[in-house]
Amino acid sequence: MSELRQRRGEEDEDSPGDRKTVKEIHQTATSIKYTEGKYDDLYMSGGANFKKQELEDIIRMSVNPKPQSKKDQKSMTNATKAVKDELDDDPYNIKLINALGCKYFQDFEWSMCCNTMMRGWKRASEITDAKEQYSFLMKLCEASFRNHNFKQAHAVLMDIQEPDDGYERKAYLLLACQIHGEMKDAQKTLASFSKAIEGEAFEVAIGLWAACALALRKVGVFPSTTTTMNSKVRSGATHHMDQERMKVVESWSVMSQSGEEENQQSMISLTFEGKPPKKVIQAGIALLVFLMLWLFYIMEQRSLKKHNLAK
Repeated sequence: MSELRQRRGEEDEDSPGDRKTVKEIHQTATSIKYTEGKYDDLYMSGGANFKKQELEDIIRMSVNPKPQSKKDQKSMTNATKAVKDELDDDPYNIKLINALGCKYFQDFEWSMCCNTMMRGWKRASEITDAKEQYSFLMKLCEASFRNHNFKQAHAVLMDIQEPDDGYERKAYLLLACQIHGEMKDAQKTLASFSKAIEGEAFEVAIGLWAACALALRKVGVFPSTTTTMNSKVRSGATHHMDQERMKVVESWSVMSQSGEEENQQSMISLTFEGKPPKKVIQAGIALLVFLMLWLFYIMEQRSLKKHNLAK
């Protein structure tokens, strides 16, 4: 496979035999980064190198698994600690807030990135350089999305001025499509995708479609985008190849979506097998506590009525 992958300081190239199965899609680490030089920090590189990537891998990139628990988080790097120490000494310095947030972002520590950059969210206007301000807000928006703080991500997105063009605009629209999808806003999800592929030829649009496929399916507008994409399919020698690539996006996005359903099914199966996941146990305990409190309340009311202390 031709794309580069960056994992916290080490590079890893997959051979064809290493390609992940559909079941493993939702276990893909969010630390996978597809690099394209100066576009490295943009969400999904703004699609800068989609032409070099397999469509299946673009779909995998769009998967947003739940963040790691605190016990699984990696230790802070020396470079990050140095910036953190500076910020501790000057806690209101917006440049240091931005610098530390960027360090956490590069380390894929989404929660820490959010906690740090939220302190400077409403002061982003103090960053006088327009590109730097855009970068700050986009990193906070993506980190919030990666951390499954979708309402927060949406609120930050509303404060970002959509770039006029370039990969920065594509990154904004790709992230907006994902966030609107999580907010169950079908109209804005579709609008973000439509703007992303507007005026683009099939070769570019197919990668953007793969990147947005799961969000489009989540809100039920994927079928309508198939018609749009069909209108971009080229004629001649590439016609059959373009149709096959569309089938790849359709089938992989369906399987990826079914992966979420499989996770829910496995949770139910484990519960019936007497091995309930932690979330099920917590929900059961909460329900039991509620029932006990309700029972105590009923008993107290009966006791008060018995002694003529309550009507």
